[in-house]
Amino acid sequence: MAPTTLEDLAPEIVANIISCASGTQDLKNIRLASKNLNNQAVRELFREAFICPKEDAVEHWNAVAGAESLAQLARRAVIHTVEDITDDDRYAEQDVEEEVEESFQKAVSALAKFPNLDSLLVGFSAQCLGNGEDNSWDDVMEPVEARVERLRLIFNAIKARHDAGSSRLHKLTFINLQNQPIPEFTASEEFRDVMGQLDELHIQMVQESNEHGPDHDYTRIELRTFPKHLCSAWLSPIAANLRELSLYARSDNWGPFPGYFELSDISFPKLETLSLGYYTIAYDDQLDWVLSIKSLKKLVMHRCMVARRIRIARENMEVWKTSTRDWELLKDDEEEWCIAYSFHKHWSSLFDALATGLPNLQAFAFDYPRRTYNQSDVREYSVESRCRMLSSIFPERYVVFDNGILPTHWPEANAQGSIYWADEVPNFHTDHLEEDQKALDNLLED
Repeated sequence: MAPTTLEDLAPEIVANIISCASGTQDLKNIRLASKNLNNQAVRELFREAFICPKEDAVEHWNAVAGAESLAQLARRAVIHTVEDITDDDRYAEQDVEEEVEESFQKAVSALAKFPNLDSLLVGFSAQCLGNGEDNSWDDVMEPVEARVERLRLIFNAIKARHDAGSSRLHKLTFINLQNQPIPEFTASEEFRDVMGQLDELHIQMVQESNEHGPDHDYTRIELRTFPKHLCSAWLSPIAANLRELSLYARSDNWGPFPGYFELSDISFPKLETLSLGYYTIAYDDQLDWVLSIKSLKKLVMHRCMVARRIRIARENMEVWKTSTRDWELLKDDEEEWCIAYSFHKHWSSLFDALATGLPNLQAFAFDYPRRTYNQSDVREYSVESRCRMLSSIFPERYVVFDNGILPTHWPEANAQGSIYWADEVPNFHTDHLEEDQKALDNLLED
């Protein structure tokens, strides 16, 4: 009996194997093996179409879009509004020639040339700036107005391809979506049309960060106003249709304050997969909206934390209108400029609540992924890596908020579980390690 070769396998199996190729060069090599494998490799090579405001990227996009047989293979489009969306330097210059910019906009507008797309990723620059008057002297690559213009361009292109009879867009992903309310855009016809097509929405938010004045970052008004806008404008209108939802912050804790993320009035009757990144719990009922999603089959919690100590400046307490329900006043840590509190929730009780409150849950991930230098263990944190995460009890699962600490008001635990605070605080990691580990094991076994 002749030995089984790759080409003897079912086409679906071959396609799955080829999809695991490590990169473009491997796929090009596979094309040389045989006519059949060439066809499979070509499908994989052109499954994703990529464009950014760079001359060669625009040229390649246009070449594929102009070849009907190749354009039909694309199932996912990736649009980066700047050349490098990972650049953390807010003053980095990524100047685009006017001719390239015009070509980029024209190419994106012709999204209908890819008739079979069902997924789109839009990536913005990593650094952003709010609309505050005190920012008039500052600058970033993409101010709010430029980001809105990009959104209009892309949403109009999606709507145009839908109106032309192309496939419906099922999945939309945003990388570095600024936490800036934009009601003039979210009230538009193109926004409603595109969002109404979706059954998957994945958002990784980014907020203003000023390395020269980080003590004022948390006074930004969008931190108070965006959570409500996100719920009412982005989530509520499409909640009934969503099967998958991801809400990540790029590098900052979010959820309890300065703006409270309130989803208790929104129902997700079809939601099966929910992923949260950097979501931080500081109230007893903060996971109730998750527990209400009885259809949930998979829950991913990455870099999610419980805030055990909270010190907020008195003036911020007044402006933020922060609720102190479930908090205990720490009089010994109180100072003239701030008020200090403790919050006594443990992860063990949260794991137990998830185990009993979500009857259809089949998969759970809880981890603090980080980039490592060991190539066999690259665990990056991003909304795009949500499907590859594991579960572990990590020291950073307990955190504190201190308005008087820089460069971040959210100092995280070190590898031993110690957290910097104005005074000595317990090691929450070691104090709750045994009970948290047991509760996590029970949740994963159920």
